[in-house]
Amino acid sequence: MKNKTIPAFLILVGLVLITQFGIAEPKISDLPSKTVLYNCNVIDCTGSKPMRNMTVVITGNMITAIKPGSYQKPKGQEDVKVIDLGGAYLLPGFWNVHMHLSALLPDPNHILDNELLPSAVIRSGLNAMDGLTKGFTSIRTVGELAYLDVAWRDVFDQGYFMGPRIFASGNEVSITGGHRGDIPIGFDGAAEIRKAVRMQIAQGVDWIKIMEVEMLPDEVEAAVQVAHHMGLRVCSHSKEPTTYRSVQAGVDCIEHGYGLKDKTIKLMAEKGTFYVPTIICNLSDQYIRERDKRLAALGYCEDEKAAKGRTLVAYADERTQEHALHQRKALLKAFKAGVKVCIGSDSTPVGELGILEIEQFVLSGISEMDALIAATRNCADLCRVLDKLGTVEEGKLADLVVVSENPLENISNIRKVKMVFKDGISVDLDQPQGTASYWDYFFTRGREKGYAADSDDAAGFKKK
Repeated sequence: MKNKTIPAFLILVGLVLITQFGIAEPKISDLPSKTVLYNCNVIDCTGSKPMRNMTVVITGNMITAIKPGSYQKPKGQEDVKVIDLGGAYLLPGFWNVHMHLSALLPDPNHILDNELLPSAVIRSGLNAMDGLTKGFTSIRTVGELAYLDVAWRDVFDQGYFMGPRIFASGNEVSITGGHRGDIPIGFDGAAEIRKAVRMQIAQGVDWIKIMEVEMLPDEVEAAVQVAHHMGLRVCSHSKEPTTYRSVQAGVDCIEHGYGLKDKTIKLMAEKGTFYVPTIICNLSDQYIRERDKRLAALGYCEDEKAAKGRTLVAYADERTQEHALHQRKALLKAFKAGVKVCIGSDSTPVGELGILEIEQFVLSGISEMDALIAATRNCADLCRVLDKLGTVEEGKLADLVVVSENPLENISNIRKVKMVFKDGISVDLDQPQGTASYWDYFFTRGREKGYAADSDDAAGFKKK
């Protein structure tokens, strides 16, 4: 990742929060030289079977040993921290590779109407840090305002806060009128598109995100040509029939893939194109109710704000049953064809919606193991860091999540997070120490009418 100068207001916000709440990373001098995790079952997400009764050794920020059996701490090694995981399950940290950190859909409190940039920056950072506590140690952003994803990436990398790794794309590259007319002023013609891509690269992005649905073929080709020449990959907000030509042009990853056709899936498999289907943004009323009923039966509705929030988010992006069924089938077809599928939620927050996407893969017919691989190994491969991240193997960085029960028996056991490690450091799951949750952005106390009330009705929440 590239180092860029951190905006002054971000440093100021960081210093204030560090002073008030103490949420900076632990000092390196306070960390044990070695952490030993024993009495655990390892799901390494390489595709191998789970390994029972294992010991995993973390030295600094690296996994240095994975071996069967227990562990006896040698005498005279007081700086070694030994943790009995009590038979819990150890996995690589989760990824969410389609994220807009500052987005709110819906926005019942109309936060976005007149929001100042510093407010969006703070919300985005809290969103990312909340995701880390849910086990999401890495995020790829795919379109963000004012390069705040680049700034937060550097803030986390440089240790000002304990947050996930961010693979940033900065602003989307679009023509005028792109994304169904939502982008009023864009870049038109191949020459302007080349300039736009170079502008993103100059700001230190890791990825180029294009809105290719309304682009002409030479504009798509220009974006891919410049990005690849500069060593960056391209992902594309995509909808058939233009998805096929984007894959032909060399786009590295298809986002959404609305209406994905069989011939496009075949070409994606041949060219090694990745696919982030964002299934939770493609649910019908039937599928939303199916999901919510399942979570209620499992006891995951005790947090009323989370239960209500995720349902409101789902209905804000509700699709027809025909569309939802097609996208579910397209995911299965792509997976069976050998396309590398990855977890990306699109909607926020990072953690809850990322978990919902992993669960939705299983509800769509993907096995629990393959859903976990889609949330870990495939994402690291997508971001070209599979040599360092994405699996639990010796020599890799210690980005890990520990869950108390087996997610291969029930994928929703990924919700039972016991510990999270980022770069070998144990994450304080109670941070940040605010009095409000991220879901509070979606609600206003005492609200009786308006957009959110209508959404409540659509989602089945009735006012007393």
